Amino acid sequence: MKKLDIVCLIFSAFLYALPFLWSEIFWWSIFMFPVPLLYLACSQNLSGAQGYLWAVIVFLLHLSKGITVIVQLAGDSWLIGIMLAMSMVVYQALVPALLFWCATRIVSFFSLRSLVLRLALWTTVLLFFIVWIDWYCMWIFGIQEGYPLMHPLIPLAQEPSLLFLLPILGKTFVTILYLLVPASFTLFLLYKSKETFLFFASTLIPWTMSYSIGFAEIQESFWHCHVKSLPYMIHSTTDNPMVAMKILAHQIKKIIAQYPKTTIIVMPESALNVFDFEKRTELFQLWNEECIGKQINLIFGSCRKENENYYNSLYWIKNGVLQTFFDKKHAMLITERLADWMDCELIKKIYVKNGISITRSCNKRVPLYVSDNNVFIPYICSELFFNEFPDDCYNHIPIIAIINDTLLSDSYMQKLLLLLSRCKAIQWQREIVYVSYGQSLFIDAHGLIKNIH
Repeated sequence: MKKLDIVCLIFSAFLYALPFLWSEIFWWSIFMFPVPLLYLACSQNLSGAQGYLWAVIVFLLHLSKGITVIVQLAGDSWLIGIMLAMSMVVYQALVPALLFWCATRIVSFFSLRSLVLRLALWTTVLLFFIVWIDWYCMWIFGIQEGYPLMHPLIPLAQEPSLLFLLPILGKTFVTILYLLVPASFTLFLLYKSKETFLFFASTLIPWTMSYSIGFAEIQESFWHCHVKSLPYMIHSTTDNPMVAMKILAHQIKKIIAQYPKTTIIVMPESALNVFDFEKRTELFQLWNEECIGKQINLIFGSCRKENENYYNSLYWIKNGVLQTFFDKKHAMLITERLADWMDCELIKKIYVKNGISITRSCNKRVPLYVSDNNVFIPYICSELFFNEFPDDCYNHIPIIAIINDTLLSDSYMQKLLLLLSRCKAIQWQREIVYVSYGQSLFIDAHGLIKNIH
């Protein structure tokens, strides 16, 4: 392998990660990462080993924060954490290596000398790679899903008007339009002709038209002034959960005093660590007494236990009375559950704290009728991010998404979660109330955002 080839592969991998690691500044560079890879693939035959090298660098960069979290959660067993995280990278890189090998075999078998045909083939390979990452790459961990935080459309949510065609054409077709830009630019670099430049310019038309549409600011909804967030994690002792309720009551009273129009207060996932609220309804009378004379809906995340299973749940309390709870249907790898092949005593001792592993529920997602005019659909953290399509049949009802991003504080991942949520809002054409420990925002169907105080 020539040094220049290695440089091109590393440069491509770095360009792929750049708009994700520093999305606010370099979001536009997502159009550039395929260029050095496609140029190299058209000029020579790339091997599976080269594909593996490229993929390892890509995943090391993209999963850098996830690797850090896995190692930190391992505590004193950090070496096992490193080995576990690196094994994930090693596995994920196998499929891109196979794709590189297959593409080269096709080139050799059909003796493809045309640069146009080779470019088309390798652009298709990149499309397969993106779809595999987005929809299927996590299957080895016992779930048929992908890792959507690497999709190249996500950084474009920094300028949400660029994704104007997403709900119209669908993600796959918009991804093809995206890939045509670097592919056509590569073609121009190969031929440097007037025709190839015009082709490159034509691939920019959908994007320039979408960008020119623009959206000045988020459209104010009538219910925005009624919703406030309480982005705190309130702890209590097992013997005296009343401590947590006193803290909660004090915070609610402060919010109502500052914002008298408040009728809905939303807290993030795992905000209260008191188990089984549905069995301890007397606890809510305390904050109800503090807020007497005021109709208040409290929506928050906590845990509950049923038949030796632990569930990550969303609770809705209205005027001190439990209305309903919803158990999370998706459980995150490592932080909430282990894959079956990871279910050994050594790994459980490290990552399953206090023997608590979150069970995925199969309950139906139901609307929260907080008032006659305010209805919301609950989503708990990863349920929003890892569902390609809405997991409910209420297409026009806003979503309340409670997020736990404490492990991702002050990192690029915290910003990526918001960008992905903006993509979901555009793709699903749904308003989203996004409440995490780091950010609380309204997101409209155009992907525009407004802070929740």
